[in-house]
Order: sequence, then structure tokens, then C-alpha cells
Amino acid sequence: MMPDTQSMTQTQAPTVDEINQDVAHSIENNSVVADDVTRYVVVEINKNMYGISTDCTVELMDSTMTQITRVSHAPPYVQGVINHRGSIIPAIDTRSLLSFRSHEGEVQELSSMLAKCEKDHVDWLTELRACVVNGDSFTKAIDPTKCSFGKWYTNLRNTPACLEALTKGDTTLKSIFDSFDEPHKRIHSIAKTVLGMVGRDEIQEATKILDNAWDTDFAKMKHLFKTFIETVKTAHSSMMIITEHETQKIGLIVDEVHSVFDCPNIKIEALPDSTDNAEFLKGLVHQDDGSYILIADIEYIYQQTCPE
Repeated sequence: MMPDTQSMTQTQAPTVDEINQDVAHSIENNSVVADDVTRYVVVEINKNMYGISTDCTVELMDSTMTQITRVSHAPPYVQGVINHRGSIIPAIDTRSLLSFRSHEGEVQELSSMLAKCEKDHVDWLTELRACVVNGDSFTKAIDPTKCSFGKWYTNLRNTPACLEALTKGDTTLKSIFDSFDEPHKRIHSIAKTVLGMVGRDEIQEATKILDNAWDTDFAKMKHLFKTFIETVKTAHSSMMIITEHETQKIGLIVDEVHSVFDCPNIKIEALPDSTDNAEFLKGLVHQDDGSYILIADIEYIYQQTCPE
């Protein structure tokens, strides 16, 4: 298993401009680093932290602002090619290279899950209407925490680390997430009221409550589902690091860029035998908070992605 870095202490992430300045300054001033110390750019890939030596780091950019041209019959980890200062170089999806699920795959899974949750609530309201019109028995969850959406929502609210991973600290996304709570609870709350009315033969009043739920709270839920997915796509944008090894260059697409740090070479430890993707790594460095930074083996990455 890959060493778990999810317990890393979260700090306010620097802006892209701040990171660019740090990286540029570090490259320009590598001569100030002692011979037995290596300077690394720390990047995040699938919740793990990796160190990429600034010796091979050329430039940092937002991958969403870079035109990537797809290449037919390319390996899955090659997202395409880009024009970098007149040179055509491959853009490598590091998640795919390391056999992790891609950002697109994660967003698609979330989108499919929320689409199912929306359909579940259509079925929920449809069955409740059948109870009103035909006297059928109601079999769906009345407790808002027991339906599929409610279980997912409650779990995230009770697990701050998971919610933070989903929202990426985006306040708009967090606000949309919080906005689900009230309309979802109100939808479920009408069940007891409507079923009680059916028992008292107040069919017309029960129907009005159902119609209002469709037009207000469920309509709001549908809008929130759509807006949430669109905002997740924006919040989960990735970064690209242009790297150079010998005479070749590649763009490495990573989740985030965090910082630059100097590491004495003697602090790099051997990898545990159970480490995933060990062939792509030189070792790991313990951090004071108990987490790890995995040291990328750029030479091996180039051997795999740019074979002669």
C-alpha cells in the first residue's frame, strides 16, 4: 500500500502565482543549495504528496489554461501533447501513470451517483403520490438520513477530511453542499403528514402538499445537483509541471502544487516493501506531522513515458 498522507496538517494553500514565484526562484538559485541537499517541488497526486526535484523543473502552469491536443492510439497516461515555447511535448496524466483513477473518472462517478439520487427522489415522490391516489403502501425511507443521498450527505458532514477533499476548500462548493440540507429534509418530512391526511381521507390537501414539494424543494434539489457537479469540475482543476531530463521535456499533470522544500539527501529513506508504484520512486521523507513525501524518480518516469 502507498503510505497514507491524508493525515497531513492542512495549511492555507498558496496561490498559483506564489508557487510560480517560489519555483522560479528555487530554480534560479539552486546554486545556494548544499551539495548534499536537494530542492523539491511538493505536489499532490491522489491525496499523496510527491517531491519532484527542481533540477528538472522548468515551469508551472494551470493545466486548464493549456491547450492539450489528443493523440490517437496513445497510452492511457498520455493525455495529449502541448506546444511549449515552440516545442511539442507530451502531457502525462500522473494519476493514470500511477494507476490511480483520473479526475474525470472521479467526477463522472460522483455525477452518476447524484443522478441516481435524483431519480431515487423522483421514485420516492411518485410512490408517495400513488399512496395518496390509490391507497398503496409506502415503502420508501421517511428518515432523510436513510435514503441513498442522505447516507452520502450525512457521512460527508460527519467526516470533515472527506468533505474537505471533495470541496478542495472552495467556499462556493461548500455553500452549495450545505444548501442541500433544508430542501432534502423538507421533502422527507411531508411523508408522515401526507400519509396522515390519507388516513383522514384528506386527499385533496395531501395532493396539494405533494405538488408543492415537486415545484419547490425537489426543483431546488435538481438545480443543486446540477450546480454542484459543475462547480466540482471547476474546483478539481489540475496543475501541470513542465519538466526536463537530458534533451527531453514532458508536462506532468498533478492535482495540486503545495510548496518547495530543501531536503538533506541522508533524510531520504528506503521505501517499504508494500509501497505501490515503487518503481516510480526513489524513497520517502518523513515529515514532522507524521506524514510522508514520496520522492519521484524522474529518470524512470522519462524512461516509461518517452521510450527511444
